[in-house]
Amino acid sequence: MTEKVVQVKVKKERPVLFSILIGILLTLLVSVASAISVIMEFEEVGVIIAQGIAFLVMGIAMTLYMKKRASSFAAFGFKKLNFKSQKATLFYIPLLIIALVQPIMGGFNVELTVSKIVLLIVFSVFVGYTEEVVFRGIIRERLLSKGPLFYIVFSSILFGILHMANALSGTDVVEVLLQVVNAFLIGLILALLIETSNNIWPLIAFHFLFDALAQLTNPEIADRSLEVVSILNIFYMAYGIFLIAVLVKRRKLNNNTR
Repeated sequence: MTEKVVQVKVKKERPVLFSILIGILLTLLVSVASAISVIMEFEEVGVIIAQGIAFLVMGIAMTLYMKKRASSFAAFGFKKLNFKSQKATLFYIPLLIIALVQPIMGGFNVELTVSKIVLLIVFSVFVGYTEEVVFRGIIRERLLSKGPLFYIVFSSILFGILHMANALSGTDVVEVLLQVVNAFLIGLILALLIETSNNIWPLIAFHFLFDALAQLTNPEIADRSLEVVSILNIFYMAYGIFLIAVLVKRRKLNNNTR
């Protein structure tokens, strides 16, 4: 009598490749929506709606993925907020300051209609939720075994690269370089923040607020884009240094576990 040997195939995860692909997928969906808008000759509102649908579809898909992947959304940073802690509340004040930079410098666009404002707010909700779930939720969870330092560096670079399209549309070399640095730094502080707080809700709120206020700002601020980006980069670097100091103090960057 011969004994049958049953071989079990263990599915080997490739978290880095998965992270890159999921980031590219989001970028492609939005790019396709933008391309369709151009082909169909949509006006600005139509373009926003098309891109919003792309973010919504990706957001729903990622929510279903999280539900299937883990027994609780807490694995992706969806945890109860502690409003009773004054220290925790003050911790997020820099985010509010950063979000207010553009409207303070440029003022609000008073020509926007109520319906357009509502559309921009809804669009910003979709963008904020989807991008944070992808970059600070799912990718972070998949790179758990790599440790926080790897995640912070990798996700910052990936986020920056996938957001370089706007930066490369400029004509001034200095402005383009500052925009590229800006894209990397915003990804860096958000990655540092999720590692510091372990809660994705404040990041979603900030991302939404930042995008919404930026789109509600007077478009004439584009003439001061170099100044705006420079100021934002200074804020990003200062806040980033603070967050790194917090993590180093906790010795978290030297550990492979969260």
